[in-house]
Amino acid sequence: MLLSKLVRGTEGAAAVITALGILTAVGSMAVAIDLGHLFVVKSELQAAADAGAMAGAIGLLAIPPGTTGSVTITPDCSRALATSQKVVTANKADGASLTLPTADVVFGWWDTGTKAFVAGGCSDPNKVTAVKVVTRKDPTANGPVPLYFTGFFGMREKGLTAEAVGLTDYAGYAPPGAGTAPLAVDRDKVPPNNTPFKIHLNPSPDDDGCWHSYKDRSSGTSDTRDYINGTKPSPDLKVGDQINVKEGVANSALQELADQLAARTSQGKNYDVLVPVIPAGSSHSGWQPVDGFATLRITEVETQGGDKYVKGYILPDQVAPGVEPGGPNCGTRAGVPKMVQ
Repeated sequence: MLLSKLVRGTEGAAAVITALGILTAVGSMAVAIDLGHLFVVKSELQAAADAGAMAGAIGLLAIPPGTTGSVTITPDCSRALATSQKVVTANKADGASLTLPTADVVFGWWDTGTKAFVAGGCSDPNKVTAVKVVTRKDPTANGPVPLYFTGFFGMREKGLTAEAVGLTDYAGYAPPGAGTAPLAVDRDKVPPNNTPFKIHLNPSPDDDGCWHSYKDRSSGTSDTRDYINGTKPSPDLKVGDQINVKEGVANSALQELADQLAARTSQGKNYDVLVPVIPAGSSHSGWQPVDGFATLRITEVETQGGDKYVKGYILPDQVAPGVEPGGPNCGTRAGVPKMVQ
């Protein structure tokens, strides 16, 4: 009799434990399903933010299709905003199309030291180098994400946001074939000091630049000439690379520059080339670091007499197609934006 009572008591306890176990398992499964749902929606919001930030950075400059050389472009925040909104609204999250409020497209710049976005508005579009886009499903826009199971535990919806930053900063990397010329310019000749200067090719204390052979110690005059006329594609260069700089007339290379200038002048065109910038006051012999990239407008090439030189000036507010960001302000922006956050 006593054993029978004990068994019946155990059965009741087991039933309670089993019920609690089932309830716990169901609760855990409900939480897991809703967490998985939130993860998917968060990923969709992030993809839309990434696309919107890149679209905004591209729209800020909007390089005309087919552009091969550097081009003067004034950054346009209104265009960047419209481009971001168009791209984001073409995306969906949780099965619904997204809207992108104007306040969620923020203009500013990227602090390379702290690796952080700094909001600065667009009162001066020329100072804008980064576009931050925030996508959301919360009470502000698009509505919170409904929770189907954890509502039983008091949580019926959850607000989510995602953000991304597209960078269209100054030129820092010129890939192979980007057309970087075999001329280097001293740092003190870049904007705002964009006045005409001469690169004297005979050794002179007044030199403002020199030839360079990229990262190749053995490159000769014929190679320099071929880089100028495009027979040889320019090698890649990035800020921080050491390039082999050198003095000397290099007559055939200098004549090629003169021929290229004459050909463009006859067509009513300017002769603009992308050049690496080296430290001001540095020796024009041996290895020097690339401090940045600038656009040199060549206006005169003197191939005769005792003082042979290249004359020109550095252009401000340029965009170089195919070039990536990562350098200081030497007047030329990168035409290829990248994600930094």
